[in-house]
Amino acid sequence: MNRRHPSPSFSLAAVALLCALAFPARAANPADFIALAPAQAKALGVETRPLAAADTGSAAGLPAKVVVPVEQMRVVAAPLAGLLTQVGAVAGQTVKKGQMLARLASPGLLQVQRDYLQAKQQADLAQRSLARDEQLFKEGIIAEARLQASRASQAQAAVAARELQAELRIAGATAGGGSLTPEVAVSAPLDGVVLEASAAVGSRVEAATALFTVAQLNPLWLEIQAPAALAGNLKEGAAVRIAGSEASGKLINVGRQISPGSQTVTLRARMDAGLDSLHPGQMVEATVAAAPQAGATAGKGATYRIPQAAVVRQAGQAWVFVQTAGARPGFQATPVSVAGNAGPDVLVSGSALAANAAVAVKGVSALKSAWSTAASAASDAGSAQ
Repeated sequence: MNRRHPSPSFSLAAVALLCALAFPARAANPADFIALAPAQAKALGVETRPLAAADTGSAAGLPAKVVVPVEQMRVVAAPLAGLLTQVGAVAGQTVKKGQMLARLASPGLLQVQRDYLQAKQQADLAQRSLARDEQLFKEGIIAEARLQASRASQAQAAVAARELQAELRIAGATAGGGSLTPEVAVSAPLDGVVLEASAAVGSRVEAATALFTVAQLNPLWLEIQAPAALAGNLKEGAAVRIAGSEASGKLINVGRQISPGSQTVTLRARMDAGLDSLHPGQMVEATVAAAPQAGATAGKGATYRIPQAAVVRQAGQAWVFVQTAGARPGFQATPVSVAGNAGPDVLVSGSALAANAAVAVKGVSALKSAWSTAASAASDAGSAQ
């Protein structure tokens, strides 16, 4: 009978125990060293990548959102309470300044028109009375006090008429020729694109209800989230590109406040070219050209860019696993400082990091478990002594 031999696989617990017992720990920091032969690391699915200093020539893969500059956006509201009898535009439609977007029937409009016509008549009458009194005053027939009273009455009547005329203008209506109309056209305030349209035929709306949002889409802005560690390298005027797009522009503002949670700074870029592929609200990845920073070359204290999966956290501290070779193969748990996110990666620095050092980027959870087991074994050994 043929006997089956067990396959040379390693369970996580077995490897961790082997790490703790098979090799003596480093004296300098015994709890943070994981003794692991290359074959064992391969069996656990551990893969490494050499450290390389973060590129100071550009910041790539930065998350960004396409937004409309605030000065290029208008909200079109109902000038009066009433009933929407016609809608002439939908979201996404290109419109011209003055183009009818909707028609609104409003009893309040009739009242404003009537009040204006009455005020206009009073102002005209006051003007004629003033002209007559000025002539009478010149002839010495009336006293100056009566003339001053006529002037005051005329001024008050003119102000009242202008006030009601302004109300009509805001409502988009007139009362020319003395005629009254129950409907008013709601028009586009500028050339642009309708971003939002909430108006529906037959619906009743209150005064100042937002009906449309119209915006000019050239240029557009990008709101970019950049790691705080790179903020000092990014200057206004730097070129900005978008991955997978021909859109390009320049950085116009570098924020001064750092987000406490993500440790990022908000950048704002003005995009002037290749805008056909961009839409307000779209999430994209941006690349910002950065000025070279003194002392940013690889070496002690440099900033490195590594996958987020390479970083583990233990007791509030960020760590990476640096591979050791020679007579003492394994991985050294090394503390790092996380400067921020850069797309799918993170920017880290640490006094114990060196350029081209091999850092675990896959199988990291297995190493963390083995590290915890080794640390527990070291703690138990210390207690026994």
